[in-house]
Order: sequence, then C-alpha cells, then structure tokens
Amino acid sequence: MCSGGIMKIRYAKKSEKEIAIKFWKDSFKDSEEQIKFYFDNIYNEKNYLVLEDNSKIVSSLHENNYIFNFNNESIKSKYIVGVSSDITIRNKGYMSKLLISMLENSKKKDMPFVFLTPINPKIYRKFGFEYFSNIEYYNFSIEELANFKLLNNDYSYIEINEKNKKSYLVDLIKIYNSNMKDKFCYLERDNFYFDKILKETSSDEMKTFILYKDKKACAYIIFGLYEENIEIRECMALDSISYKEILALIYGYRDYYKNVSLASPNNSSIEFLFENQLNIEKIVKPFMMMRVLNPLAIFKNLKLKNSNIKIYIEDKILKENTGLYSLNNEISFSNITEEKASYDLKIDIADLIFLITGYFSIDDLIKLNKVNIKNGNIIKKLNKILNKKNSYLYEFI
Repeated sequence: MCSGGIMKIRYAKKSEKEIAIKFWKDSFKDSEEQIKFYFDNIYNEKNYLVLEDNSKIVSSLHENNYIFNFNNESIKSKYIVGVSSDITIRNKGYMSKLLISMLENSKKKDMPFVFLTPINPKIYRKFGFEYFSNIEYYNFSIEELANFKLLNNDYSYIEINEKNKKSYLVDLIKIYNSNMKDKFCYLERDNFYFDKILKETSSDEMKTFILYKDKKACAYIIFGLYEENIEIRECMALDSISYKEILALIYGYRDYYKNVSLASPNNSSIEFLFENQLNIEKIVKPFMMMRVLNPLAIFKNLKLKNSNIKIYIEDKILKENTGLYSLNNEISFSNITEEKASYDLKIDIADLIFLITGYFSIDDLIKLNKVNIKNGNIIKKLNKILNKKNSYLYEFI
C-alpha cells in the first residue's frame, strides 16, 4: 500500500494477533474482559492496518466495517478504533502517516466518509475529522423513578441472555429502527449486530430486558450495575409511556443502588418524562467524528442539484478534494485555485461536516467563524436546504 525507504504500511498477518493485543493493552484502559471480547468477536487481521519501521510494527489502527444510514441511503463505511503507537517511540509521526494512508485507501475504495470516536478531538481535527453527533447523559437519584409505574397487567419483562437471544433479535431491531426514523445518520443494525451487542454486554456483566405489552415489543433497555450506580447504556421505546414503563424496572433495584445514569440520543428531552426537571442533571457531549473523503458523492446524496450554489472547499490532507463544487443542474467539481474560483462560500473540509450533517446551521457557522461567505444572498437558501438535524451513533467497537 505505501512504503518509503524502510517504512511500510500494510494489513496484518494472521500470526500478528498478539502484537495487536499488546498495542491495545498498552494504549487503552479497557478491562481484560472487554479486550478478550473484542479480539474474540470483532478483530480481523484483514482490517488491522499496521505501520512497520525496520520490520517492526510501530503504529496501528483497526478499520471495522459497518453500514451507515446517511440521509436514507445505506452506505458502506469504516469505524476506526484502536489508533495507537508503540509507547516507547512516540512523536516520530508514525500515527500521522498511518492515518493519512488509511484516508487515501478508504477514498480509493469509494467510501464517502469514515468515522471515529476520539479520545482527544484536537488530534483528529488536523486530519479533517469533525464532530457531527452528540449524546445526552442524564444523572438522577433512583427515587425519581418512584412514579414510573405499569398501567395494566397485560405486560411482561423478559431478560435476554445468550440462550434465548435469537428469539428477540427481530423485535430489538424493530424498536431501534422506529427510533431512528427521524435521525439523519445512524448505524444500520441487523441480527448480527444485536447478537454482537448482547455478547458484548454479557461479557461486560450488563443486563438487557425487553418489554412486551399485549404481546407487542414496546421497549428495550441495556444497563450495568456498578457499586452504587446503575448505568443505562441504551434505552429505546416505541413511545414515551413504554419508555417510562421500561424505566420502572430500574426502580426495582432501589434497595441496592442509589443513582442512575442514562445515555440517550441528542434532543431526546428525557428530563420532561420526570416531574421535577431540576432534579435531573443533563450533560450533552459531542461523541462521534466524521471525515469526509468525497464531497461530490455527499452533495449528490443530499440531492443538492439545482441549488445554484458554488462552494469552495479546502482539504489540506487529501488535496485532490480542494477546489470548486458547483451545485447547478449538474453537481460538478473543478480542481482550481481559490484565486481563479468564483464562489458563494468557502469552507474547510472538516467544517463542511457541521453543515452537511446539520450539526450546526449556516448562521451558527457564521457566528463561530467557520465559513467565509462571499455572497450574502445564499444564507437564506442554505438555511432552507441544510437545516439542523440529529444523528445517533453510540458505538464503542
């Protein structure tokens, strides 16, 4: 794939799994169970990209393949995890070379974007990554759930485990998909995916329950019990009544646990299911970053033909993306310099992510000085065609 003198970038060999495990252990704080789960169930040497210097692996990353739903289109992409370098030889630019090679290679494979969850976003912004989705974290006393009661007798909670899980995968997918209807970008989950999540949660000693009312699956919850806290990793329901009813289950643990934390998609306003919003702590944090590899493909996906807008994009890493994008009766690209281009707005490849995913509106980007507007008349138009949206990606591996 890439070699310069004694440096070489390639995918790993079957025999190099132990090296991959050592890199992971040296770089991340995951428990032995989590590491074992990843390398038993997810790891594939064909997706493990390594950089060799003098025949020694010095930097590596994992490219996990997923299908993302982006503006109602199923798109194959990669979720990048485990980016790490040999702890004894840092600051040699190895990680930088590896990341750039991964971006170039992904673009050659016709992927319009790739994703990652950063430990430090500052590192990845240099490579054109930017946030596009938030997670809301709620913290409250378990006593806040005292009024969350079931309304009738025709219901059942079923705990899903390794033995019975195959019977419930279809219903889990239905509930998840129902919650994704209004999301701009999310991960497409199938039987294989939920099977993997359930394996992961059981290896992490978490519990999963599904709620049936009148024999219809209405909600599910995945949570862990830790010292004095209950941590809800995901809770999805068909409606707010079912949501409260699945949370009522948590109240059953009140004699042993005092506090509850709950992760939820952006703009879910969970605090308004409770009687006193002031007792519910809510923290919103950016979670997932995206890197656009092919702006032309994205403009086509967004159906921006006939928008009559000219956007100049600068990409310092994948320089072939730099140039003028004309969204007229055809969506076209011209690899010309800024001086020669006549454009309505100029934006960096990373800040473009805010705009295309609706993380920020054009007005927000102007306030944050993330966009250079040459033609003020297009602001109204951009607000109309690229409005604010919510995405949901809460993945760890």
